[in-house]
Amino acid sequence: MQLDKNLHIPLYRQVEQILEEKIKTGQWEIGYQLPTEQDLSSLFNVSTITVKRAIVELVNKGYVYRQRGKGTFVSGALNEQNINTLISLTNEEALEYPHELITFTIENSDQEIAKKLGLENGAKVIHIKRIKIENGEPRALEYTYLPYDKCSDLTSNDINNDLIYNILKTKFHISLGRAKMFIKPYIVQDEQAELLDIEPGTAVFEWERFTYTKQEEIIEYSKFYVRQDKETYYTEVFF
Repeated sequence: MQLDKNLHIPLYRQVEQILEEKIKTGQWEIGYQLPTEQDLSSLFNVSTITVKRAIVELVNKGYVYRQRGKGTFVSGALNEQNINTLISLTNEEALEYPHELITFTIENSDQEIAKKLGLENGAKVIHIKRIKIENGEPRALEYTYLPYDKCSDLTSNDINNDLIYNILKTKFHISLGRAKMFIKPYIVQDEQAELLDIEPGTAVFEWERFTYTKQEEIIEYSKFYVRQDKETYYTEVFF
């Protein structure tokens, strides 16, 4: 695999283009494990830093994903999700939503969480940390905060394989009014990367969600860290 060092195209970009072509043409099929960064460095006669940057670009494009402690693999088709459906407060289908609960605690809110929920500093909140599972793989890491005085009867068993929205409506008979979400890129490290089974330094989607009741009180605040090698989002506009 030869690069042309006389071109004005950066070396990492040339490496990226060659690897991308192998994926697009099917030479490297879905699930194929790429050579190690050290091996690619030797093949291209460039530094591992150059190879690493090329791999990061391919990850960001969704062509490959990096699995913690295992290597880099060619991605399959991304799961397309309609943003409007994701943030809908209604769900008429009887579905299961597999999650793995990490922690369920009742704690005094710090200043940041109290402000997010519109509570006094130190007010009791329920803090839930869990992983969304799909096809046996972790897809998203979820941190949810609920005001304790509105959901004091909530237990860890209530949230098995169900959405927070469903629990608020069915168990606590709370009338949900609207949700507001913010999306931005985020780089996971250490514990978050381990829980998502990806390499530290991998880019993911960070979703920040505020849910309001019909009376315009904040009833839920959540942050989700979603693997971008598994999910892609779209919206449709009709005229």
